[in-house]
Amino acid sequence: MKIAQGVQLHLIKTKQFKTNQITFRFSGDFKQKTVARRVLVAQMLATASEAYPTAQAFRKKLADLYGASLSTKVSTKGLVHIVDIDIVFIRDEFTFQGEKLLEEIIAFLNEILFSPLVAIAQYQTKVFDVEKANFINYLEADKEDSFYSSDLALKAIYFDNPNLKISKYGQVELVEAENSYTAYQEFQQMLHKDQIDIFVLGEYDDYRVVQLMNQLPLENRTKSLRFFYQQPYQNVTKERIEHRPVTQSILQLAYSHPISYYDSDYYALVVFNGLMGAFAHSKLFTELREKEGLAYTIGSQIDSLTGLLKVYAGIDKKNRNLVLQLINKQFSDIRLGRFSGQLIKQTKKMLITNALAAADNPKVLIEKAYNDYHFKKNVSTELWVSNIEKVSKADIVKVATKVKLQALYFLEGE
Repeated sequence: MKIAQGVQLHLIKTKQFKTNQITFRFSGDFKQKTVARRVLVAQMLATASEAYPTAQAFRKKLADLYGASLSTKVSTKGLVHIVDIDIVFIRDEFTFQGEKLLEEIIAFLNEILFSPLVAIAQYQTKVFDVEKANFINYLEADKEDSFYSSDLALKAIYFDNPNLKISKYGQVELVEAENSYTAYQEFQQMLHKDQIDIFVLGEYDDYRVVQLMNQLPLENRTKSLRFFYQQPYQNVTKERIEHRPVTQSILQLAYSHPISYYDSDYYALVVFNGLMGAFAHSKLFTELREKEGLAYTIGSQIDSLTGLLKVYAGIDKKNRNLVLQLINKQFSDIRLGRFSGQLIKQTKKMLITNALAAADNPKVLIEKAYNDYHFKKNVSTELWVSNIEKVSKADIVKVATKVKLQALYFLEGE
């Protein structure tokens, strides 16, 4: 339902939860120039407002709303940078005196968005500086995580697009360059220029929700979102080795694939990834970790929006070449059809079990509504399960031939 041009209201009616949830989502460009500002905006949105100028006052207000919880989340989908405000609260029928809690929650959301804690076109410096320092400390701590840092290093050498080389949170240097003015001005850009999706999930009066949401002073905007990114295959594999005084070495491999979200080969790609490295019964896990004892941890992940399939492994540095050989062998075996029907069956069972379990998660239902709207595909859980079940061995082999190694990063420990 359109609230304004570029502002969409999604009503997700369900009685399966005792709580309702509102997610207010900003979707903008994923760019080095603005990523740190947008994350700092997310920090401020969950901290204070004009009426509740301290974190203590802000949290007390949430407690007064029957213990409602508010959080913000940053994510990416291809070249789109997303900032969510999530508010979870009990349904009106569970309040002690029949209060209209939904109306109070939307009024609180209005306060957060349109009466932020500002002082002359910038966030109040004292609160902002605390949030900025906290976030820098968070990023500094992440640098010490070998898997996190090696994942970013792999993206830096794999992607040609400079915006995809960085984390969804930016990096310390980018955050340090921002201030209360630049962050607040970015928030104004988000409020007036971003695509906005508002999700209301749970049990409520549709008509009243539409009335209240239409009262938010949201203006028309035209925002083009670029979700899909596909870089051309290159004949040369990029490599980078770094040394760090850590006990475990990390091997990260980036493979390209030309399959986008819900292409005809998409479901075969999902099954391929499942039997390659997504589960404990997968080939990488059973062959390299269980049989050979060469990996502390190992697995694979796919991104169908950027054409990336990643394999990661925690290993001893002396085993790097052997691990590489065995990973290549697993890919080769699948391309040659050297895997059992039982492995396919087990993988499909795991994928379907996980999909059915995910359908009971409010945030998953919200993501599905967002994807259905923006990707112009309405894929029910039942249809998704049916498409997974239809994947044949030949389909998996076909997909495997399209997956090609493009980059290798090795963090060599002691």
